[in-house]
Amino acid sequence: MSYKFECSVECPVEKDFAWRFWTDVANWSAVDSSVESVTLDGDFAAGTKGFTKPRGAEATEWELLEVVPGESAVIGIFLPGAVLKFRWQFADSAAGGTLISQRVTLAGEQAGNYADGMKFLEKGIPEGMKSLAKGMVEAAESGARIV
Repeated sequence: MSYKFECSVECPVEKDFAWRFWTDVANWSAVDSSVESVTLDGDFAAGTKGFTKPRGAEATEWELLEVVPGESAVIGIFLPGAVLKFRWQFADSAAGGTLISQRVTLAGEQAGNYADGMKFLEKGIPEGMKSLAKGMVEAAESGARIV
């Protein structure tokens, strides 16, 4: 069994800025009120592990499976009998900003056990991506230096 969905948002900031903002994982909790903290055990590169701590819940461990600097990254969460992947893509948009796309897939022999969680993610990710784009715009307008 497998499950997948995709969501995209247009953001009126340059692609390089959007990528640098997103790969600074400290920004994730700044734009998502449900996240208490995010840490990365090394550089933003394939093979690096990270942890996301939702408010009121235990931290979730994840791994950067693929990274194409400035373009895309795949984050994987290994679940019993399944793998949850988040593929992020950053592309120049026709309007001069950035088109940010996120494709979420769940595959594995036990994927059906996580169907309710996938429905929850699918419902919440569009608002999360809008919040991310808003945070990027606010950072760009404030003149924030993104490393």
